Amino acid sequence: MPNLVTVDSVGTSGGLALFWRRGIELEVKSFSKYHIDSVIEEDDGLEWRFTGIYGESKNEEKDNTWETLRFLKEQFEMPWLCSGDFNEILFNFEKEGGHPRAESNMHKFRLALEDCDLQDLGFFGDPFTWRNNHHVAASFTKERLDRAVANSSWRYTFPMVRVTNGDPRHSDHRPIIIDVGCRQSMDCLQEMQVMPKFEAKWIEEEECEFRVMEVWGRAMEEGCNSMMQMQMKVLGDLWEWDRNIFGELEKTNQKS
Repeated sequence: MPNLVTVDSVGTSGGLALFWRRGIELEVKSFSKYHIDSVIEEDDGLEWRFTGIYGESKNEEKDNTWETLRFLKEQFEMPWLCSGDFNEILFNFEKEGGHPRAESNMHKFRLALEDCDLQDLGFFGDPFTWRNNHHVAASFTKERLDRAVANSSWRYTFPMVRVTNGDPRHSDHRPIIIDVGCRQSMDCLQEMQVMPKFEAKWIEEEECEFRVMEVWGRAMEEGCNSMMQMQMKVLGDLWEWDRNIFGELEKTNQKS
């Protein structure tokens, strides 16, 4: 990968680098201590955006990262993939050990992603991407600080994306490996079904969470290799459940 752009670290923290191979049409649009933003042009002319992120580690300055994301969102509209070390978690179940994260910090992260139409792409592998490697068990902490997120148009364009939390080598962070899979094209459409929608009424049923967890686990055992496939299996099962349970209830109500 002979092409690169770098942002120097500040002391022992921060620092970003973007490498790309010969033959890849990539234009760097902007960079700062928190990001490198680029646009990639495919052979057929399709353009999409990739932004590498390094989130602020200091609690009192984390808003700088979220405002950077919002600023980038306003620059131009296109399919957008964003990945890196956000230095924040979305929910406290993404952390084990140490003190619980302040809800206000996590809420600001969630709100920034929502404002930018960025959704988490999920992952395969270990859920915790960072460890403090402390030798005392009581002080050992691990968190999901690194992730990949994308906006709706990118997820539609690359429906077969697969994100893997890889094995760490010489680092306390796991690499986030993104396989974009096949693009949304006529070839892909022939292989895919139309994604059914999720019904809000299901959340009110206690059985819903159990069914999602059961189907998700079964899909992983069967070797599903993309988020799209996982979602299709889960939603397919939920709609079958809807027909069998809610359909019968509606018939019963009509008879009575």
